[in-house]
Amino acid sequence: MFRIALAPLLLLAVTGCARPHYGLDTCPETCAPPTAGEETVQSLRYRVRTDAGKPAAHEIDRFMERAAVLWTPLLGVPDPLSLPLEVHLHCDPADLVRVLTSQKLTTHATGLYLPGPVPAIHVACSGSEPGHPYRTLLHEGTHQFIHLGAGYREPGRPATTPPRLTLPLWLNEGLASYYEAAFITPDLLQSGRADPARLNELQTALRRDKVPTLATILARRDSEPFTSLDYAIAWGMIYALMQEAPPPWAAGGREWLKALIDEARRGWPSRPPPPSVYDEPRWWATVTDRTRTAFETFVADRGLSVTAWEAQWREWILAHP
Repeated sequence: MFRIALAPLLLLAVTGCARPHYGLDTCPETCAPPTAGEETVQSLRYRVRTDAGKPAAHEIDRFMERAAVLWTPLLGVPDPLSLPLEVHLHCDPADLVRVLTSQKLTTHATGLYLPGPVPAIHVACSGSEPGHPYRTLLHEGTHQFIHLGAGYREPGRPATTPPRLTLPLWLNEGLASYYEAAFITPDLLQSGRADPARLNELQTALRRDKVPTLATILARRDSEPFTSLDYAIAWGMIYALMQEAPPPWAAGGREWLKALIDEARRGWPSRPPPPSVYDEPRWWATVTDRTRTAFETFVADRGLSVTAWEAQWREWILAHP
């Protein structure tokens, strides 16, 4: 996973010749030689750099602008100093593999978001999973929006320095998985839809009594492993909290998430201040602990403990169609 809690990304294998091949229709069948250089397309919020040609760049740019409409209500507007948001579209999947290798990530990942030195999403034109590269762009684009829209810009930091990430692993990946499921077609995005694969994995694990407690997931630090099942649990929590007509135990979840993200963006002013000198382990302990405490307060306001809230959540997930 990505070192600063942004992890990866849909770990779907790109091997297997029998599987269909997916990608952008506008990507060329044969990539231009490296000497041809990159082309750039820029819009209100995004800049797409690619060696796959202007048509593909325009298609990705339009898609990202549509996706930004999904993220803004919850995650806020990226700082003007962060604009334009960068997307690197690689014509040759081998170029993406080289980026993944440089970050010591699995080469089977379909894309990634790197927060520095120039924050950018990297994705290949083609892949083997349905919806490529759009689902990856939604997942990684959520990470980018969390970083540059909901990140903490502490006073005194140089204006050109990207903000610190402020959301813990479960929330970062849960939101990315939630918005990833909004993909229907490149022109139609609808958040709030269940992700069939995540739901099936979570229900299967629940029936087998193989799901770790929510307390375990809430305490997971950015440097610790985050499994496929952990992704499904994180998705399931966000899916419940973001319901338009939530069950009583999740009532107000969407508003709570918005308030939590707003407080994180301001550096948790209502709580003891973060470490005065930046220390990565201490910072992520702060991020994880304060978010967990906020969740405990959220469930206590509904007259529940985390254990009792989790029991109702598990029943609801199992009963979900």
